[in-house]
Amino acid sequence: MNGEIGEWSGREREGMRNRTGEAGIRGRWVVGVVLIVVGGLAALWTWNRTEEPAPAVAAREQAAPTSTPAGPLEVASAVAITRQRPRGLEVVGSLAADEEVVIGAQVAGELAALRVDFGSFVTAGQEIAQIDQRDARLRIEQAEAGLRQTMARLGMKEGDSFDARQNAEVKVAQGSLDLATMELDRAARLIEKGDISRSMYDQARINQGLAQARHQAAVDAVNQQLAVLEQQRSALALARKALTDTVVRAPITGAVKEKFVAKGTYLPVGGRIVSLVRLHPLRLRADIPEHAAAKVRVGQSMRLRVEAHPGEVFTGRVVRIGAALNEQTRSLTVEAEVANPRTLLRPGMFARAELTTVEAAPVVMVPRTGVTTMAGLSKVFLLVEGKAVEQVVRTGAVEGDLVEIVEGVQSGQRLATSNLDRLQPGTAVRDR
Repeated sequence: MNGEIGEWSGREREGMRNRTGEAGIRGRWVVGVVLIVVGGLAALWTWNRTEEPAPAVAAREQAAPTSTPAGPLEVASAVAITRQRPRGLEVVGSLAADEEVVIGAQVAGELAALRVDFGSFVTAGQEIAQIDQRDARLRIEQAEAGLRQTMARLGMKEGDSFDARQNAEVKVAQGSLDLATMELDRAARLIEKGDISRSMYDQARINQGLAQARHQAAVDAVNQQLAVLEQQRSALALARKALTDTVVRAPITGAVKEKFVAKGTYLPVGGRIVSLVRLHPLRLRADIPEHAAAKVRVGQSMRLRVEAHPGEVFTGRVVRIGAALNEQTRSLTVEAEVANPRTLLRPGMFARAELTTVEAAPVVMVPRTGVTTMAGLSKVFLLVEGKAVEQVVRTGAVEGDLVEIVEGVQSGQRLATSNLDRLQPGTAVRDR
């Protein structure tokens, strides 16, 4: 039995040695694989670090700052010059019609014709409308009939001169007066001789007075008829004027701003028909700041621009100046007369104008290419001892390729006119 136990123990020890050997072999194999993978990754990372692609290297080399200093920047330049040009004020205002009229009916009646419409252009004296003429013609006929009747009473003919002594009634009264006067003279001589009684003389004297009164009454009647005649002539003239007034004409040259009625409307006296505005010339009303009010004079010229015609420049002149400043705005109101022969401008347009206060004054001008503007700020680069010096400026009027420098540059200073986008304050420059 002891022998069997020893044999089993030996076999068990041999199996354990075999299993232990197999486990060691497997462990060594796993460790070897792990070492191989780690080594490959390390080699790949090292290769990526040392073998960077050529484009990346070139880009990095270009991006890297060079230690070699750059030379002066080459620029074109110009010298600020002085020119004589008008000086003035910039003002704004609204255009208004020089005249505006509302045309109404001068006689009552039905509107028989309307020959214009909204926006129509008319000339002074042009027929605009016509009112029914039947009533006016009937009044003319009535006045003519009354005039003829009165002339027949007076024994007058149209166009002849009239002498009241030639009237029939006056002639009869004159004859009676002459006869009564003769009888009175005869009675006066007879009574002196005692041939007639005192009563007969008194009768002759009374008859002469009555004849004289009748004569005067006849003359007064004729004069009254003459006055009636003149009244009837005036009535006829008014009737003819009423006929003329049925034709409505334009009092000014302009355009129809508004139409109030249509054909067939009954119009009372003064009833509105259309309104007209004069388009040439126009008025510009502008406000002048208090500090410049003393510079404004009647007759000064003005140049205007409007947004509706950006390429056009219109001219005007100051014709009226306000008597006092506005207390709220502290500004002086002026009116300018603006020529508008082509009727390009319209009342109500907003205008920007330059009022010339001095006909010729020295101003500094520089090329427009030498001025840069950004965010409403204008600047130039002056060339001082080979370096660019940034200078903020205030610009004025533009004249061709030149621009006025109101403030910031003096005549004779040199400034860059090219490569402005590459200039910085202190940049070394070389003039071409």
